[in-house]
Amino acid sequence: MPKGYAEMNWQEYYRARTISADQAAAMVKPGMRVDFPFASGTVMQRALAARGKHLEGVVDLRMSSPLIDPGWLGGDVAQRFRIEFELFIGNVGRPAHDRQQATYLPNLFSTGFKPHDERPAEDKPIDFTFVSVTAPNAKGFVSFGPHQWNKRMYARRARHAIAEVDAGMTRTYGDVYMHVSEFEYFVAGTPPPPDPAVIEAALAAMDAEKREGLRAIIAEVGVERIWPLVQYLHRVALKDLRVLLGITPPPAEFKAVAGYLSELIDDGVTIQIGVGDPSSQMPRMGAFDGKHDLGLHTEMCAPGIARLVDAGVINGRRKTIHRGKAVAVAWSGSDPDDLRIIDDNPAFELYDPEYTLKLATVAANYRQTSINNAISIDLTGQINSESLLGARMMNGTGGQPETHIGAFLCPGGRAITLLQSTAVGGAISRIVPQLEAGALVTVPRYFADTVVTEYGIARLLGKNHRERAAELIAIAHPDHRAELREAAVRLFG
Repeated sequence: MPKGYAEMNWQEYYRARTISADQAAAMVKPGMRVDFPFASGTVMQRALAARGKHLEGVVDLRMSSPLIDPGWLGGDVAQRFRIEFELFIGNVGRPAHDRQQATYLPNLFSTGFKPHDERPAEDKPIDFTFVSVTAPNAKGFVSFGPHQWNKRMYARRARHAIAEVDAGMTRTYGDVYMHVSEFEYFVAGTPPPPDPAVIEAALAAMDAEKREGLRAIIAEVGVERIWPLVQYLHRVALKDLRVLLGITPPPAEFKAVAGYLSELIDDGVTIQIGVGDPSSQMPRMGAFDGKHDLGLHTEMCAPGIARLVDAGVINGRRKTIHRGKAVAVAWSGSDPDDLRIIDDNPAFELYDPEYTLKLATVAANYRQTSINNAISIDLTGQINSESLLGARMMNGTGGQPETHIGAFLCPGGRAITLLQSTAVGGAISRIVPQLEAGALVTVPRYFADTVVTEYGIARLLGKNHRERAAELIAIAHPDHRAELREAAVRLFG
């Protein structure tokens, strides 16, 4: 903590350093590196995109899973920004990556700042970072709301850290604070309340099919959840919007996956649940029903997890670190009911991912059990969670390598990978003889552990290639088992 906090008049500093979004954007010059970490506010994104019209050079822009495109992913200022995604690409960013307008940085949450911290001569400095924060408390400290992610990590390393202040942001517990004196400037970032007239105008500009589809979604989730996206609804397909909002009905196979997963979850273990399907559906599918004294140490959340904490199923009584607390990097992935439980609730704590997802931290938990997903798995156990049709990236690694390997290394731990047995209506097996050329290996085969589909459980730990192939073929879709057996004989004898 810097000296002088007690003596300084932080209110005076805060007032003097509050500027407009356009003023903040005007400080960005061509050749600079600008970072928008996870869950960034929209005010500075729009202001910087507008600034792009006046730039005579290119700005290097790093972001993760953007929720909006203010123009730099495919609009009239795209040529002024050199885009780099890290950790997650997301639905909004994927078209730009597919066009090779953007690139991807392979790194990890826990070691992502190693170049900056240890080899600065080999890394480009972070000139600006823009992060969304709560309003200051009575002592002059802000926090980062339920979606902390790596925002504080960036803010403490950037040459110029600018806070986008959202007075309505949920307050959380844990190691979440920064003092206002640690920021250079502040920008008002409280979203305006939903305006029905604006929503109606946006709907009126769409064709009838999309308009009625959006009305159905609004009726299901409420105006408040749609309002932050209203300017971009015309660009987003209804299917993608339902996925983004977490309201896509789960396939029937997920119930069977949940049943097999339940067999692997012992009372008292500490769990982690990854983003995406099937894992994010497991709480609602009953995978943890009837369990006792579970702990939570996770990257992010899944709908229904907070309700399990509230019900006492997850209580952390047997945890070795952060006993009695549900710990995460962010509460992203929670549904509105979960967030109401988490709001101002000391049972839930957030910590920076460079601590939370450090392998040593994950492995220090009591019987850490990771639950993540895969796009495909080959017969040796190589796990691909990032690419489709060879090298086409669907997403990044997120925290999967750290949570999986940390659980694998944990005494009594287990690293579980979930996937549906097929894709494209059953035409393609997700369990394959070999990964396609260009496919990305998210988890190497020597860290493969336990795999679950709707057809059962494959236990790979300690097994050779032939044995692994037999385990995986047994949980593949019956329509694809014969061809997989033939491939196994060809590959392994």
